[in-house]
Amino acid sequence: MIVKSRPAVAKATLPAMPTFANVPDVFLIRRGALAAVVVAACAALMPLRAAQAQASAPAAAPAAARDFAAERKAIGDSRAWTNYRFAAAERECYSKFFVTRCIDNAKEIQREELQVLRKRELEVGEAERAHRAAERDREQALRRAEFEASQPQRAASEQSSREAYEKKQQEQQLRDAQRQAGAPQRAANAQAYEKKQSDFDARMREAQQKGAEQARQREENVKAYDAKQRDLEQRQKALEERRAKAREQQQGPASAPRPFGF
Repeated sequence: MIVKSRPAVAKATLPAMPTFANVPDVFLIRRGALAAVVVAACAALMPLRAAQAQASAPAAAPAAARDFAAERKAIGDSRAWTNYRFAAAERECYSKFFVTRCIDNAKEIQREELQVLRKRELEVGEAERAHRAAERDREQALRRAEFEASQPQRAASEQSSREAYEKKQQEQQLRDAQRQAGAPQRAANAQAYEKKQSDFDARMREAQQKGAEQARQREENVKAYDAKQRDLEQRQKALEERRAKAREQQQGPASAPRPFGF
């Protein structure tokens, strides 16, 4: 056993915080450690007992879903509180005569509490995995039940689709048969149409030729009319010139001066 003589350190006042100070002997320390372990174990196992009580309740009252995140947070808070209490107890131990024994007892209490919290953490993780597996199995069961429940509807839909397809196939075969039966008539109609079209084309060519001939004839008539008009104008001009010349000849001797008065 190592005995250290150190001066007492200043202690911070922590209201409502349990410490290991003022412990008279080793037995009281061990008794306090066991009490702390029991309290921590009870606090950590309370959610598990609540879950077991809910599981043992009648099936008519469905249990509320567990909040695993809140449970993990509570475990983390308990672990932080345990470490904080150990640090405070360790500081208190330096003011005692048996420093090493006091620190060892504080470490033992911390180890037991952390072990309980670790066990609780593993239980929460296992319960969460089981919950997720149950949820996954339930979803698969629901999908399987929905699939099986919709099986008659799918079968009826497939049968209806098959019948509709067969009906369409029969209608198409009927149309093909009708088309094949009407092939000679369509060929005759096409031949008659081609003959009618060729006759129409021949009449169109004849009409175009006649139109061209009539246009040429009209052009020649216009040219002949213009020539006649020019000839008529020339004749009219020549006639007017002759008339003017005749008038000049008639008026010429009468207007000339007569030297002898006659």
